[in-house]
Amino acid sequence: MKHRVACAGLALGLLGCVDQPRLGSNADGVTWAEFRAAVYQEPGTGVFIVDWDRPIRGEAALFDFYSSLQQGALTIYNTGTDVKWNATQKKNLTYCVSDTFGANKAAVVAAMAAATDNGWENMADVDFKYVSAQDASCTAANTNVLFDVNPVNSGGQYLARAFFPNDGRAARNVLVDTGAFDPQQTGGIPLANIMGHELGHTLGFRHEHVRPEANAAQCAEDNQFRGVTAYDSASVMHYPQCNGTSTTLAFTQRDREGVVLIYGAPVVNMPPMAQVTAPQNGATVAPTFTVSTSIVDTDISRVELHIDGASYATSTAPPYEFQVTNLATGAHTLEIVAYDGAGQTVTTSLDVTVRASGGGGGGGGGSGTGGDDTDGDGRADTITGGCAAGGGDRAAGGLALWFAMLLVGMRRRRQ
Repeated sequence: MKHRVACAGLALGLLGCVDQPRLGSNADGVTWAEFRAAVYQEPGTGVFIVDWDRPIRGEAALFDFYSSLQQGALTIYNTGTDVKWNATQKKNLTYCVSDTFGANKAAVVAAMAAATDNGWENMADVDFKYVSAQDASCTAANTNVLFDVNPVNSGGQYLARAFFPNDGRAARNVLVDTGAFDPQQTGGIPLANIMGHELGHTLGFRHEHVRPEANAAQCAEDNQFRGVTAYDSASVMHYPQCNGTSTTLAFTQRDREGVVLIYGAPVVNMPPMAQVTAPQNGATVAPTFTVSTSIVDTDISRVELHIDGASYATSTAPPYEFQVTNLATGAHTLEIVAYDGAGQTVTTSLDVTVRASGGGGGGGGGSGTGGDDTDGDGRADTITGGCAAGGGDRAAGGLALWFAMLLVGMRRRRQ
């Protein structure tokens, strides 16, 4: 049996480098029995997880998926017609957030708001509605909401998973693994961005790396998709480990263009969307570092960087990056303020700590090695290290933080 080796990232611990069956076609040597044995099945629900975070119910449906496998902007699930919500339902996407999240519930509620009110809803004519009154009975059996958001312990199989619009109520759940709250397991991707990715699936969008332009045979899926926009390697729907160019899963302008083509533009001119992609909130940085952002809107006029309440720099053209030079040692608050042509603004902030000059860069772990931190984001900029296929070997060093990003639905290791 032929295999592809997928680097799962040392940070996940349980996964390391996982042997995956090559899923190109039946002619590639993968029998149904081999495929079935390699697919992860959730213990509680019996749902099969394929394509990293896609749930499939029942062996008959799984066999249909297996039979359709072949190697192959925003791409929508298409089975002859686009799989999406109708004009009425798209404005009433109700959900609850289970009380069983416990101490993590507030973080989930905030992440969902960031992914909806300040995410997909900001870009298109859709409306997610949080119905907190249903939180105490927030299960797959609750028909008072369209879908439920619940915790799960997948044993390291995925960080989160969702559903598509054509799924029945029992399958309409967004499950969030305990690892999604641990920056060491997510590679620093904010929970809000993980939820943004998963809610993209709930709107009908497939992984962007299914497109042939991604050249990501290691992440091959089926061919049930339609390209909506030009290929977008930085899309919120594109995994970094599948040749994606974003390590933060921030929304892009092309994500906005794609969802508008499917669901229409917002009825009113919405304020800009602004995310800081580097450095991370709470990071320790060098006195000189770069502030990178993702600004999404159709009529951005300017973007400003404020440091400790004072205006520091202004940019009027993408990519809206700012070079901070010789910032004093200690704690600082950075604010990004984006303005659109209608005078609307949005502000996002983060805290950083500037270390004394001469501090070392981020290092690697395991058998890999970390490089120098030349841009001051607290991470090594050059990464070495490999991925071994045998035994319990794990991805080396610096690869951990890059390939641990959204390792959703990794197929379990064959015994």
